[in-house]
Amino acid sequence: MSKLKNIENHVKKYANIISNVIEAEVEIVDADLVRIAGTGLFQDKNNEIVSGVVYKEVINTKKSLLITEPRKHELCKKCNYKKECKEKLELSSPILYKDEVIGVIGLICTTDLQKNKVLSNLDSYLKFLEQIGDFISGKVYEYQNEIKTQEVNDVFKQILNNMDKCVLSLDANNYIVNANKPAMKTMKLGADYTSKQVNIVSKKLTILGKDIFEMTIDDKYFNMVGVSIPISSINEKAYTIFIFDNVNTDIPKSTKGNNESSALDAIIGESEVMQSLKNKIRKVADTKSTVLITGKSGTGKELVARAIHDSGERRNRPFIAINCGAIPDSLLESELFGYVKGAFSGASSEGRVGKFELANTGDIFLDEIGEMPYSLQVKLLRVLQERTLVRIGSNKLINLDLRVIAATNMDLKKMVEENKFREDLYYRLNVIPIEIPPLCERDHDLFLIIDKLIEKYNNIFNKYVHTIDDDVKEILKNYSWPGNVRELENIIEFMVNMADDSGRITKTMLYDNILKNKENVKSSKVISLNDSDDICTIEEMEKVMIKKALDLYKDDSNCKNKAADRLGIGIATLYRKIDKYKLNEV
Repeated sequence: MSKLKNIENHVKKYANIISNVIEAEVEIVDADLVRIAGTGLFQDKNNEIVSGVVYKEVINTKKSLLITEPRKHELCKKCNYKKECKEKLELSSPILYKDEVIGVIGLICTTDLQKNKVLSNLDSYLKFLEQIGDFISGKVYEYQNEIKTQEVNDVFKQILNNMDKCVLSLDANNYIVNANKPAMKTMKLGADYTSKQVNIVSKKLTILGKDIFEMTIDDKYFNMVGVSIPISSINEKAYTIFIFDNVNTDIPKSTKGNNESSALDAIIGESEVMQSLKNKIRKVADTKSTVLITGKSGTGKELVARAIHDSGERRNRPFIAINCGAIPDSLLESELFGYVKGAFSGASSEGRVGKFELANTGDIFLDEIGEMPYSLQVKLLRVLQERTLVRIGSNKLINLDLRVIAATNMDLKKMVEENKFREDLYYRLNVIPIEIPPLCERDHDLFLIIDKLIEKYNNIFNKYVHTIDDDVKEILKNYSWPGNVRELENIIEFMVNMADDSGRITKTMLYDNILKNKENVKSSKVISLNDSDDICTIEEMEKVMIKKALDLYKDDSNCKNKAADRLGIGIATLYRKIDKYKLNEV
């Protein structure tokens, strides 16, 4: 595409300006003699190839050319259209760009009046055409620079998008100008990110020589570790580049800095046991003592941990959650304690900040604490006792000011007796015990929770579910809820998805296992232990139960997680048992 074609709209505007000023016809062609713009007779003939010997002469000589007697001029004798030509005068001026002719401006007079006007002001009009040519050349220069800048930006973006670190650039008003893919993924930014304003505040702390920042965007906030680099452009506009990593999980802004009542509102329930639980949360919210939350899978242990954090004086400080059962034993230590440069083979060249340091001044939530390897428990004990840690590969003590909130669905006392959990660590964790009751003991809360969940998924799926059939209510009421609130939420989400325009939840929408598996109903018959012929080893019983749970959820994409919840064990424990009993094919 020619240089003039790239700026076609500008060329057309300049052609109209010339025509209106001089009151004659104008056409502008590119170096290939393709008409880019025209007025009057030439207005609707853009993109045609012009057979102009005059324009060729101008391109070759790089000089303006005046023809006062068309058809009689030496050049016109070569023209195939001289017999049809009605021109009285033609003034042609080259458009120069870096000493290259990129086009020609042609001024054509078709009447004697126009001709006489041009001849009487020839020098002025010639300078005018040359000036317009310079303007067009300037627009070409701007376009070429934009293209070059865009190409540089595209290359720069490709480089940034292939970096592991998050890169964010902000203007002087803290609006996002650019973000690479890791930053967009980490901060969950959509395509409209340039309309987002962020607030980034330094926490006046450093880790591994990098600053810690708190960033707020929309309804989320992040703690991030990195560097802030102020820069300015050639037109003196101010920008800030943030290069960061080690960002903790985003936390809804609505739960940060809230008062006590709104933090507790997330825990739904008005039963006596739940009121007692909320009162206990209020009492321990401001304590620095370690809290141990116990309860069956799906009861909402992390929700309680967040409520403790959000109800206390640490509400505006970090809340870092880590699931001890979801991370391989070999990686858990580095996740918790971090490491320095070159600590071990495969370690990041810059080191890594551990979760304990990220949680400093706030709370760390250690979920599934019963899954923590025995060898690592002594290091956790030291953190609890001394409030210090040492990164892997370092000998430098780091002071900590944080509260530990741990949670488990396992019987830690029994694990202590079986030498699977350190007794001293158990007592260090169990300073303030909080037990969450299972859903089957909260009859009065069941439909309060259901109403809230229906409201939630109505909003998410744009539905209007408003009625639950009585027989469905009865089934839900009598169900034992082995998966507790998590299982209930899955079922409600499924039923809202299945609901039609009537807005009713019917029996046909219930999971088959609720309708068919009688052992899950409160009134179901328990396994008989009276028949001596049925006696088997504990391991045999365990293998049967694990296989049964896996079979129950085999068609579910989240099979193993649901089986672990049903069995009341952590996912890491389930995988170990599957390997032990060679159930890998399930």
